[in-house]
Amino acid sequence: MFARTACLTLALTLPPAIVMAHPHVYIDAGLGMDYNADGDLAQITVQWAYDDFYSLLIIEDMVLDPDGDGILTEDETRQLQGFDSEWEPGFDGRLFPTVDGTPVAMQPGRDFTARYQDGRLISTHVRVLDVPVQGDKPVQIQVYDPEYYVQFSMPEAPAITGRDDCRIDLQSGDPVAAAAAYNKAVSDALDDDSMAQAEMLTVDIGDAGADQVRVVCGATE
Repeated sequence: MFARTACLTLALTLPPAIVMAHPHVYIDAGLGMDYNADGDLAQITVQWAYDDFYSLLIIEDMVLDPDGDGILTEDETRQLQGFDSEWEPGFDGRLFPTVDGTPVAMQPGRDFTARYQDGRLISTHVRVLDVPVQGDKPVQIQVYDPEYYVQFSMPEAPAITGRDDCRIDLQSGDPVAAAAAYNKAVSDALDDDSMAQAEMLTVDIGDAGADQVRVVCGATE
């Protein structure tokens, strides 16, 4: 997932302290909350805008844009489609919506599209909810990587389609808290296994430092 091979190779060349302190991919996530004709939340459209460096790695790995002008031909754009769509079974898509503290079940990502714009790869996909969420139920959504391989941010509030009575509360997370949680998790893992190597560890920091958004439509609280 996330074409980790190229980035992991780079990560292994860095000193352990740097590997511990920083993720390897940065993604700006955009969300679209899609409500159906009954006013219920039916699906979430997700956009991932990858950082410039990771985008360049993927473009070069796929042998696209050989002239380096930052513009893909129609054929190159066709080749780009689905570059991040091969999800492992059970992959959560790093999207975590909840209602009253209960996770919302969703189908795997579908309808993948991708483009290369201003030096960044931008992909979109759709997560259809297994059961639409009743429209007046507050929905809280976080986007994060518990392994901290990717650092996600939500720079903008979700776009709402199908309703015009929704209130949105976007709260920025704390990347310093995420880095601290990662460093502690790695340190704890090394304490448990003296033979482990920091750069080879996979740890889980949960939602530490994650951005989150709360969407309330219709009924007042």
